[in-house]
Amino acid sequence: MKLFGWSLGLLLSLSLSVYAQAKLKEGDKAPPLKVAKWIKGKPVQRFEPGKVYVVEFWATWCGPCRQSIPHLTELAKKFAGKVTIIGVSIWENPRNSTSTDYMPRVEQFVREMGNKMDYLVAVDDPKGTMARTWMDAAGQDGIPTAFVIDKRGRIVWIGHPMSELEQVLEQVVAGKFNWQQHAKERQARERNQSAILQLFQRLEQLRQQKKYNEALKELAQAEKRYPAYKETFALMRYDLLLYVDEQKAYALARELANGSYKNNPNALNMLAWSIVEDNTERPLKSPNYALAVEIAQRAAQLTQEKDPFILDTLAYALFKQGKVDEAIRYQEKAVALLKEQRGVPDEIRREIEERLEKFRKARS
Repeated sequence: MKLFGWSLGLLLSLSLSVYAQAKLKEGDKAPPLKVAKWIKGKPVQRFEPGKVYVVEFWATWCGPCRQSIPHLTELAKKFAGKVTIIGVSIWENPRNSTSTDYMPRVEQFVREMGNKMDYLVAVDDPKGTMARTWMDAAGQDGIPTAFVIDKRGRIVWIGHPMSELEQVLEQVVAGKFNWQQHAKERQARERNQSAILQLFQRLEQLRQQKKYNEALKELAQAEKRYPAYKETFALMRYDLLLYVDEQKAYALARELANGSYKNNPNALNMLAWSIVEDNTERPLKSPNYALAVEIAQRAAQLTQEKDPFILDTLAYALFKQGKVDEAIRYQEKAVALLKEQRGVPDEIRREIEERLEKFRKARS
């Protein structure tokens, strides 16, 4: 049910295939703002010359988006009068749906955020016009994603709002940002990703052939060749170690959870889920449920217990540890939160709901 390990390769593959078709890049004129409705702040009809803008794409169901909202508010205050920040809600509807039922939910979300979301906010139309003309056109398939538009109306930066956005804005406002260099660096990253994608495919082939040690050797070589991808490789190493040496795998999981992934709830969730999932291909001999609980609790704290998938992981880890009442409490919360989210496949909803029934039956 959860994305883990080799699915990282699949995600990278999808990202690269979309990017290859991307038509919107740095240096291009920003597309128009064809939103369905402005929810907060004065509507922006067009990008005015001499002004700097940030157009950030998010969704109410997106955990990382919730984390980036306060940061964007801080930036809006820091660059008040110099930069206009616009948050556009997208992907709120199930695929191919033309319903507008999602709009009140977005409006309610923004109202509840209050001053924590203190910048302009708009919502995409049911056809996904903004998502299509901005995100799809630029080959971006993950949110939150921000676009910086300079004083000449050009897109000069595309990236995650929690990365280097603040430093970029300082340079763009001062008229000193070298967007050409940024574009070159991004192209170089894309080339590296292409090579790493081939590595993923090779390691997946070795894994299917059960040549785990050979895969680990090739991975070690790649770690030296591409040090910038150390964190991604670490997850792959962990996944392979689960096949050959569970105790080493758990030691690595603890190291990652207390180190490079300490503040990454999604990575923590993947680590914990790999221990508790019912994997028939790779049944664990000595699953460390206590470690899974520890890691999942950290992920839940980081997301303020508002991510249903992380709570589902925590609940299952507690259940397998024998703490049924605690498991039920977290699973009930996960089910309730899931009802507020749109676009989640029905089979995933059923799986989480059925897990709650399983816990309740165990208690009775």
